[in-house]
Amino acid sequence: MKKTLAMLLAAAMVLGLVACAAPAAAPATEAAPAATEAATTAAATTAAATTAAAKEEAPATITEVVYYCSVGAYLITLQEEIDKWNNGEGKEKGVYLNLISNINTYSTDLQALLEAGTHYDLMDVNTSHQDWIEKGWVVDLRTIDDPELQDLIKSYEPYIQAGINIQADHLHALPLEVVPLKMAVNTDLFDKNNLELPKTWADVIECAKVITENGGGKEFGYGATTWGSLWSRLTFKSSISSTGKAWWDPNNEVYNWMQFKVPAEAVKTMFENGWTLGMDDLAIDPIRAQFAEGVVGMFPAPSYDYAVYTSQFPAKCNWTVIDMPTIEPGEAPFKGVYLDRTGCSIDQVAYDAADDVKKAAIVDAFIFLNCDKLNGRIYETGGMIPYKAEVIANATPDANLGPQWALFGDITNYASMALFPDSLIPLEGDKANVCFQNWCHTPGQAFEEVAQDCADRYNAAYQELKKDGDIDLSAYVYDYDSKIKK
Repeated sequence: MKKTLAMLLAAAMVLGLVACAAPAAAPATEAAPAATEAATTAAATTAAATTAAAKEEAPATITEVVYYCSVGAYLITLQEEIDKWNNGEGKEKGVYLNLISNINTYSTDLQALLEAGTHYDLMDVNTSHQDWIEKGWVVDLRTIDDPELQDLIKSYEPYIQAGINIQADHLHALPLEVVPLKMAVNTDLFDKNNLELPKTWADVIECAKVITENGGGKEFGYGATTWGSLWSRLTFKSSISSTGKAWWDPNNEVYNWMQFKVPAEAVKTMFENGWTLGMDDLAIDPIRAQFAEGVVGMFPAPSYDYAVYTSQFPAKCNWTVIDMPTIEPGEAPFKGVYLDRTGCSIDQVAYDAADDVKKAAIVDAFIFLNCDKLNGRIYETGGMIPYKAEVIANATPDANLGPQWALFGDITNYASMALFPDSLIPLEGDKANVCFQNWCHTPGQAFEEVAQDCADRYNAAYQELKKDGDIDLSAYVYDYDSKIKK
């Protein structure tokens, strides 16, 4: 397994052009400077190598723009389209867009780089880093005096949301895609074991047990990962069709994880019995690769995982997509969630340091990365579901797209994800993802203990932030339940 893991990690690094292999330690620890130095050195080395190669091919008049991004699922298509742009419209404009992708440790690495003073022209801030905006690292797109950019912004106005695209009064990014959370299922393993597709978390446990016990140490029922979002995204958010709310209740301004006891304990039960693969040693891409190899029966999947299993790691098994299992038998009482994913942002520090030519180049690259043509092309290859209906209408999906893409694209019973001010609060102690990962590895510890501890600390931190009044929290208080119910 360790040999296989090493090969998978090496492959992931090559495919993703991973710039920073060492995740940053939490702030205010002795390990932080070392992690920052490692991340900075690794990123600088990768950027320098890529830049050198780019300059050999590009004319001297070309201005390079570096995009440090978190894309993994449709990375191949994105790089192909960037290459076309670099050799066509970009070249005509005198711009060369250099893509550096790091999916597995993106946030921690980039946080360390930014803290150390390393800034790229473009980056992915997404919806969980308002603190980066507060620190002055992100441009408000409305402040850039460029007619083409402002026209692009106007075209996205129907989809721009406060708290998602607008945070800390900054329009930091444009809407990119909706990402429903579903379950990818290896139908070969289900057929082999005469199993019906699971409908509840109890079914998931039983199926995982049967697949693993009959797998002879080579097949496992459920996929897990060391990635923190195993809990927040792939277990908790994906269960909102049963709970009707996330861990942040925007109606009452309260944190609470208790409603996720059933899915959390299901994951822990499968892990403790050896019915999962990856909890100890696999990051997100390596466990996806194992699902693609056909050795994992079930693994939660955001819609962009379609491109993972058809392009990044082409599946060697027959697979399908189902709605996430419910806590209680019967139809899910609430809609599921889709994530509201944003496009890239412009780094304020890099932009301010640029001369007029470089600033124009950054804007040109940003416009290309958010244009309808590029988004349509990625949709055609099964990489994303764009917000704009006209982009989908004008696109011609690849004839080879499998039936899974249509299943991922059915968002009839899905709604926008609730927002929470997690990244803003001055939390004492470990974040929730770390706490639940530690809980999973602690035999005998009750779910209620860790859930209550997280609730106590998060609620105290939120009230302290609210009392200070330094940050506008209005985007995180809204009527959520009425929006999510069927």
